[in-house]
Amino acid sequence: MDNIAVASQKGGPGKTTTTVNLAAGLALTGARVLVVDIEPQAQAGIALGERLQGADVAKSLGLRLQQAAQGVPTSVADIVIDCSHLLEHRRGEGRLCLLASEQATMANAQHILHAAGLEKVHVLRTLLDELDGDFDYAVFDTPPAVQALNGVALAASDFALTLCMPKHATVEGAVTMRSTIRHVTERTNGLADPKYLGALLNMSSPQREWSLEEIEVRNLMVDTHLAPFVTDIRQDTRISRSYSTGMPAVLGFARHAPGKQYARFLQEVMDRMDLPEDKWEIAPSADEMLAAAEESKAAKEKTVA
Repeated sequence: MDNIAVASQKGGPGKTTTTVNLAAGLALTGARVLVVDIEPQAQAGIALGERLQGADVAKSLGLRLQQAAQGVPTSVADIVIDCSHLLEHRRGEGRLCLLASEQATMANAQHILHAAGLEKVHVLRTLLDELDGDFDYAVFDTPPAVQALNGVALAASDFALTLCMPKHATVEGAVTMRSTIRHVTERTNGLADPKYLGALLNMSSPQREWSLEEIEVRNLMVDTHLAPFVTDIRQDTRISRSYSTGMPAVLGFARHAPGKQYARFLQEVMDRMDLPEDKWEIAPSADEMLAAAEESKAAKEKTVA
């Protein structure tokens, strides 16, 4: 099972929507996919139509992380929630499942893991090991990097990617997260070695509507060697609507712009997982894209004349 973490230094850039759409896209290819919600806000579960309440709180991954961190023998096999009904009437024989979060139990797990430090940083990977034969991929929705839960998620990851928005501050956060990902190996004494996959620009605008800040952000993502994906995800109300209905956009709007963008992004992720970094296709800078657009416009005008 390949474990993929979607991570950022701070909240807000779209980790949850990226996680569930990446996972659902993988399931559409026929893969068996597990969404692992390590975020106390439990938004990945909501985005898949699942909310732990009442007696169902006993299914929270947070409870199992607490037990594992305290040395109590435990398992997660019995709390996997099958969300494969979301794939009905779509091609492929994939499977989409969830390990769900709940705010109070995951917050308690965060406190226990923070106190335990590096000694318990591998609790999540150990818990997921028993599911290794049941799934092809696990995709992690992670909390901000300031939390111990983020370290536990990265220590369980084989691959990790980060996100930017068209805001200057998110680039700085992405650079910090890339460094964090690349230092996981030494921080875990070589027991974890996640491969950095790049940065996704989320909530972007069409080129004709780029603000000066978006142009600068796109240039910075290239200049700071964040390895930006060629595909960016445009700001679209259909994506936020998908979150509220519990149907990822790559499923609910497969034939529309959001679904097509997430499908292209998924292909890039899979390519980068298989290829060395020097073989990746990297997004050009905004300056290069604007110059190319001007050249194309001039060529068309010349042809018409």
